[in-house]
Parts: sequence; C-alpha cells; structure tokens
Amino acid sequence: MYHTLIRAAIIVAMLVGLSLHLHAEDFRDPYADYDETAALDMEIEENLATPVIQKPEKAPIVKYMTALAHQLKQRYKVETMRAGEVIVVTIPSDELFMPNDTLLSPDAPTLLRPLLPLFRDPDLFKLVYAVHTDNTGSPTYIENLASARNQSIYAWLIDVAKVNPDLFIINYDMGDSRPLVNNDTRAHRALNRRIEFFLVPGPKLITLAHNKKIK
Repeated sequence: MYHTLIRAAIIVAMLVGLSLHLHAEDFRDPYADYDETAALDMEIEENLATPVIQKPEKAPIVKYMTALAHQLKQRYKVETMRAGEVIVVTIPSDELFMPNDTLLSPDAPTLLRPLLPLFRDPDLFKLVYAVHTDNTGSPTYIENLASARNQSIYAWLIDVAKVNPDLFIINYDMGDSRPLVNNDTRAHRALNRRIEFFLVPGPKLITLAHNKKIK
C-alpha cells in the first residue's frame, strides 16, 4: 500500500510538472519578432494595436493598467483604450509650449517628469506619442510645427531626462489631421492642440502577467 501511494504521488508530480512545462512552452513573448524599424513605418493605429495580448495575460494587465491610470489621473487627463490594455495620457500643448514655439517651455519638464519613473525599465512599456495641432496656418506651417515639437519632446526624453535608450519610442506628427472638436472657436482650437502619450504593454509586463507576478 505504502509503495502504491509513493508511485501515485510520483506520477501526480510528473503530470503536474509536465503540465507546467507545457504551459510555459505555450507562452511566446509577443515581442520576440519585434522589429522597431518596421514599427516606425506603421500607422499609429497599427502600433497601438501591437502586440495582441493573449487571454491568460489580459485580465492581470487590464487590472494593472487600470490601477496605474487611476494614479496618473491625479496629475493628468487619462483614459484607457483597447478595453483597458493601453493608457492614454493627454497633455495640452499650451502647457508644454509657448504659442507658436517649438521649444519646450521652462515649465514643461516639471509637467513631464512624473512620467519618467514608468520608463526606468525599458521593457515595461512601449511608448507611443502623437503631436496634434489646430488648423491655424498653412499645411506646411502645421506640418513643420508638429514635427519640431515632436523633436523637442524626443530630445528632452533622450538627452535631458536620459530615459533608457532601449525604451521603445514611436512618435507621430499628427498635425491637424485628428481634431477632437471643430476648430471653430479659440477654446476648441486649444483642445485640439495636444500631446497624447500612449503606454502600451511591453515584453516584461506581459511576461510578468503570464507568470502571475505582476504588481
């Protein structure tokens, strides 16, 4: 009887180990084939839809992102998308730039700095950000303004804030192509002038979710 119980216990342990092994092998890092060069050529919608979160990782990631969004709401306008998988932080351009200027204002670093702890681990998130303008000025002026402001934000992140160079950063000059409201009043134009920062789950966050170690 004793030996029978021992053999049964060994068989159960082997089956559990096999199950865990198969479960581990079923998980594949969605960033394993990530090509940052190819990502730079994607439209913003495609980048925001990448990577696809599988069902086992979905619930813990949504829970984590919901809690993080709640924290960020103390400082910023924050929404979520992709059913809670992606956080959107929107900052009015007028709080980062002087009118028609392309250099960050003296107050801009104070406003941006609370985001930096999120980027200490470059594998936790993919950062996508988009620079929007109103429709004031010629198409060339609008394009140049969005591009220059984009470059100023990127330069601050890399050269001043010293974010980890391995952080996935994809940025877009959206110009006046995606207005929130009609550009028919001064207040509406101010709403359309904005920077949107999208926090997309990175490889480490997805792996932590899979291993049930997300905090």
